[in-house]
Amino acid sequence: MEKVKKVLTNKWFILVVSVLCAAYTLVLAYFAYAVFFYEIAYLDKMTFAIAYAAFSMVSALFFFYTRKSFITCIIGMANMVVLFPTLLMDWGNWPLLIPAAIVTVFGFFCCKMNDTIKTVFGTIFLLLYILGGIAFFLIMNVFRVTTVDTLLTPEGGLVSPSGHFRCYVLDVQNKSSGKVAIYIEPNQLDKDIKGVIELRTTIKRLIKQAIKENKDDALHYDVHWEGDLLMINGEEYFDEKDFLTETEDGELTYDFSEGVWTHTYFEFEYPIIELIDRFKQVITDKFGSSEETETTEVTELTTAVG
Repeated sequence: MEKVKKVLTNKWFILVVSVLCAAYTLVLAYFAYAVFFYEIAYLDKMTFAIAYAAFSMVSALFFFYTRKSFITCIIGMANMVVLFPTLLMDWGNWPLLIPAAIVTVFGFFCCKMNDTIKTVFGTIFLLLYILGGIAFFLIMNVFRVTTVDTLLTPEGGLVSPSGHFRCYVLDVQNKSSGKVAIYIEPNQLDKDIKGVIELRTTIKRLIKQAIKENKDDALHYDVHWEGDLLMINGEEYFDEKDFLTETEDGELTYDFSEGVWTHTYFEFEYPIIELIDRFKQVITDKFGSSEETETTEVTELTTAVG
């Protein structure tokens, strides 16, 4: 018993355990990354909840055991920042958020640091969460166009014969007449983690959108694959081969780095941004036409003199 007590009170052993606390920070950072670029879907929600809760409990014990370590204090403050994106953008995902929030708050308050420093950083984090939450709420619910999107294709989309792409059709209802939006997504970039959760890619490309003439207009779109081609009402709109590239190793792969692909789960439609884009287009058309006319006149004059 004395040997165990001696090991547990050894400063080097405590230092090693405090470094292990960083594993929880890495997990929080991974999920923060995932909510930006993937849609988190559960394949076995109960298993994930139990496993993540157990891992969080062990991490909380590590935080309490090493609460006097300077490294644990730094990790406790870092966790308060790393959790913030996940808390905002995946609100309602309770199996993920509840254990993470409990461990993060517990880790910050249990660590032994100067009271003044803890008060200052506690105030900063409180303001971050309150002001950041209010700003995010305003952006998502006030300044953003609110739509109701109805999926018209089967769950999982229409997968191409090659299996590399999937397509889905949305009936978008807004305050005006609404529109039809057709998207393409890669079909082989989803990540299955131990059969428990799936990170579904959010890389997508808008292929076609059109204003609906009536409420049933979205049902009249004939969307299907013909080999590598996506056909919409008999017209070709997408060809898989256009995005097939060769790597330095000579392997063929698909390139999604072009600007036509969006890479995040959040796609915003702001009226003010749309107005700015229209204004920019008018200016571009006006001055572009003037420059083109001037260039044509100079060319004709040069030709005449020659």
